Amino acid sequence: MGEWSKKIGEYGEKVVEQFFSVIGWNDLQKGSPIPCLNSKKHLNENDNPKETHGIDFMYSYINPLVSGQLTNVIVSSKFKTTKYPNSPTKLFKDFMDDLITTLECFDGSQLKNNIVTGFSCSSINDVGVLFWLNNLQDSDDDLITAVSSARIIDTQMNNAIYIMDNKRVAFILEVMKYIKTKTYKFKYSFYYPNTGQNINPQARQNVGSILPVEYLNSSIIPIKLENKDNPKETCLFLATLDNFEEEDLMRIIGLTKDITTDLVGDVIIAFPDYQELNHKDIVAMAKQKFQVPEFTKTVSVVNFNNPLNVY
Repeated sequence: MGEWSKKIGEYGEKVVEQFFSVIGWNDLQKGSPIPCLNSKKHLNENDNPKETHGIDFMYSYINPLVSGQLTNVIVSSKFKTTKYPNSPTKLFKDFMDDLITTLECFDGSQLKNNIVTGFSCSSINDVGVLFWLNNLQDSDDDLITAVSSARIIDTQMNNAIYIMDNKRVAFILEVMKYIKTKTYKFKYSFYYPNTGQNINPQARQNVGSILPVEYLNSSIIPIKLENKDNPKETCLFLATLDNFEEEDLMRIIGLTKDITTDLVGDVIIAFPDYQELNHKDIVAMAKQKFQVPEFTKTVSVVNFNNPLNVY
């Protein structure tokens, strides 16, 4: 309890902007207001018709996981100096309602039209991201679990919305901080597996500098490492939000086996709490169960909260 909140506090109140820089979302638009296109339905906190919607941040990119898709990310950022409420559902619902109505009006806005004209794309996907963060050590960090059953406003909108709490944001920041301690030797890129929707051979990317929005709520972040002195020496680094358990390790080893068909070198699996002294025998047993020694001998396990790990 409070572990992630402490780390958020260490990064400071500008953690959201720092987060964007870490995941490769550069040159974001900030504070873009758009006219409300449905003022009869969209009311402000005083139940008066809205005139505009504010957008804290916006980022557009061609999605490497879906061929030809332009993804527009609309971000709402809430940073509090108070801990998450014991019953956060009402405040969460207010934040979500505001983001949903913003997305609805963004869809018909001139701002969106201007963005679309700057890209060559075959489809468009508008998504929302709600950051709700605080920096108090006694806060319950896992907001997502607490609000998972919340009902929000009725809408015909099918857009995805991603929720980022202390635990999710600090997970990605800590992983990337760990990776950057190794950049004296390795060049890193986010790894884009075959999704079945990025099959255009002319546009297909296996790696890139942008973390796709779909990864924000993923419990696993895949990263490709390439030796700067020998580009043929590569490895796949997978960091997981979950604590070390044999079952999770088995699942991730199986995942790496499936997605490393075009990668060579080592596989590194990183947990937030791995301890070699206590867990190395469990790792050995899990690897034996695969009965593929030529693959499992390349697999190692580290703790991404420990920068002293060597690979």
